[in-house]
Amino acid sequence: MEPSINTPKAAYPEPLDAIVLAGTDDNPRRMIQGQNKAFLEIGGKALVRRVVEALLQSKKVGQVFVVGPIDRLHAALDNVSPRITLVAQKGKMMANAWAAFEAAEVHQRDLGKPDKLERPVLILSCDLPLITPAAVEDFMARCAEADGRADRGYSILCGVAEEASLKQYYPEEGKPGIVRPYVNFAEFRVRLANIYVGRPRTLTNRAFLQTGFEHRKTAKLKNVLLLAWDFLSQKGGWTAAWLSLRMQLTLVADRNGWKSYPRLRAGNPARRTEDVCGEVLGGTVKIVVTPFGGLSLDADNEEDFVMLSQRFEEWLEVPPLER
Repeated sequence: MEPSINTPKAAYPEPLDAIVLAGTDDNPRRMIQGQNKAFLEIGGKALVRRVVEALLQSKKVGQVFVVGPIDRLHAALDNVSPRITLVAQKGKMMANAWAAFEAAEVHQRDLGKPDKLERPVLILSCDLPLITPAAVEDFMARCAEADGRADRGYSILCGVAEEASLKQYYPEEGKPGIVRPYVNFAEFRVRLANIYVGRPRTLTNRAFLQTGFEHRKTAKLKNVLLLAWDFLSQKGGWTAAWLSLRMQLTLVADRNGWKSYPRLRAGNPARRTEDVCGEVLGGTVKIVVTPFGGLSLDADNEEDFVMLSQRFEEWLEVPPLER
C-alpha cells in the first residue's frame, strides 16, 4: 500500500499488535439504538468489522486483539482471519484494555519472543467507520518518528486531528455534517482521534486512565469539574486541575467570541499538556497529529451515527490533509 502524502519514512522494527476496544458499556446513555455500537452497521458491515478489516489490510499490524462480548464478536468476525484473537470483556474500558494487552503479551511469549516492558501496541476504538489502512499506517509512522526523536519510547502517543482536516466533514448546502468542540492549544485546534500507540507497563498510574476517560468530554462543564477534582489527589494534580479548567475557559471564550480568547489560547501550549498528563499518569505522553480527520469521527451518539451512515460513501473518499 502506498503511503499518504507527507507520511514519515519512520517505522517500528516489527509489526505492532493491535487492541480494538468493543466492550458493552453498562451505561445506557453510551449505547446507540439500545445496543453496543460495535455491532451497528454502516455500509452493510458492523463497525467493529470495518475497523478490524482495515487493520488486517496493513502489513505493519500484527495480531489483532478484539475485546468485548465474545458471542457477538464471534458472529460479527467469524472466519475473517486467523490474525484475530477475541478477548472476553472484563468490565470498564481500562479493565478491557488491560485484558487485551495481557493476551497480546501471552501471544508474544508463545511466538518465542522475550518480554519487553517497552513493546508498543496500537490501541483504538471499535466505532471508526472512516478508518482506512492508509490512515492506520500513516499514524503508526508518525508515532514511530516521534518515538525515534525521544530518549526512549513514549508511554502514550495520542492521536489528534486538526481543525483543517475536520472542516471537510462540516455541514454544507443541503447536506448534514458533524461539528464538535475543539481542544484549543496555542499551536492548533484539535479533536481527539480514538487511536493511540501505547506502552502500558511504563505507566505507574494506569488506574487514572479510566478516570480521565470517563470525564473526557471536555465540552461538558460537569465533566471538567469532576476531572479537575479527581486531579487534586494525584501527583502534579494541582497543575493538571488548573490546566483542565483553563482549557474549558478557553473553549467558553471561543464559543462566545470573547476578546480574551487569543490570549487564553496562547497560554495553552501542547507541550505543557503533554508534560502535565505524563506527570499525572507516571509516564510520558506525546500528542501526534494525523492528517486523516476521519479518525476523529466516531459514532459517539445516535445523531452522529445517522450522519455517518448518510454520508459514509462520500466521506470515505475524503483525502488526508496535506501538511
